[in-house]
Amino acid sequence: MDLPSLINETYKKPATGAAHTHTRDAYRDVPILKRPTWNHEIAAYFFFGGISAGAALIGSLAEVFGGEERQKLARTAHYVSFATLLPCPPLLIDDLGRPERFHHMLRIFKPSSPMNLGSWALSIHGAGATLTVMAMLAREGKLPLVGGLFRLLPERLLGALGIPSSFVLAGYTGVLLGTTSIPVWYTSQLLGALFMASAMSTGAAAVHLTSLVTEREVNSDDGRALTRIGLVSGATELALLGGYVATSGQAVKPLLQGETGRLLVGAAAALVAAAILDLGSLRSRRQTRGLSVVAGVATLAAGAMLRWGVVRAGKASADDREGTLEAMKPRKGSPGWGKYK
Repeated sequence: MDLPSLINETYKKPATGAAHTHTRDAYRDVPILKRPTWNHEIAAYFFFGGISAGAALIGSLAEVFGGEERQKLARTAHYVSFATLLPCPPLLIDDLGRPERFHHMLRIFKPSSPMNLGSWALSIHGAGATLTVMAMLAREGKLPLVGGLFRLLPERLLGALGIPSSFVLAGYTGVLLGTTSIPVWYTSQLLGALFMASAMSTGAAAVHLTSLVTEREVNSDDGRALTRIGLVSGATELALLGGYVATSGQAVKPLLQGETGRLLVGAAAALVAAAILDLGSLRSRRQTRGLSVVAGVATLAAGAMLRWGVVRAGKASADDREGTLEAMKPRKGSPGWGKYK
């Protein structure tokens, strides 16, 4: 074979790298982004942290604005917030791999960093939740040795001071995902609001279930108040979920396929079922225990499926080369691209 024929034959068979006929095909099967390392630990942290933040907000608002008739509701909410907070630090530290990494995040305060702000919010929320529970236990006579010291703490003031950190903790996880380069997480601007609505709905469901199981609920007004909170926040969560899917464009594809898609559909179905049950409970003349229990379980299941689905979708989105290229195209309002034409 002569040299020209050999050259022609070589370029008919694209091999690797620049030897491809079309340069765009050179790395077609190679993802542009590195897969996120977040796994079940982070999804569980998002779930329990959201419940803790939502329950704390309910407890603090009941403490500050509810008067004496809402005090037992407030205490139940604070107990739930503290209990669901306990798994969060171990889950977060386990994901970081080295415990000192969490400590290093607290060496500075940088509100522009969602991870740094979230670390501070978790720490402040945890300290406030612990002090609040200690003060409540002291007033119930369950801290014989140091009860006198904790009884000096004003519960209402602690509740008011805990509102900002709980509010940040409820939604910062969605904002944190949105600051990454993973298309399914950052394309839509609604992920933070979606996680915040889910935190309120799961927090209300956890408080309501706890009050029913432990019989701490003192009257039907508390149950109806929690049902209304759950209904409104659940409807908001469902609307934001639809908005998140609609505003993610082609980047939403990994969220709608395979096991991740089944998780998302399951979350939406559970929210609809919980809303129907809550409406049935409110329309009845008296609070229906069975409906409330099933609605609460459905709401918690929806919150879990939502977070696991969104976290899992990030891995598939990072592997989607074409989706990444589409998401990287300059758009109106994109930072760094100048005026869009």
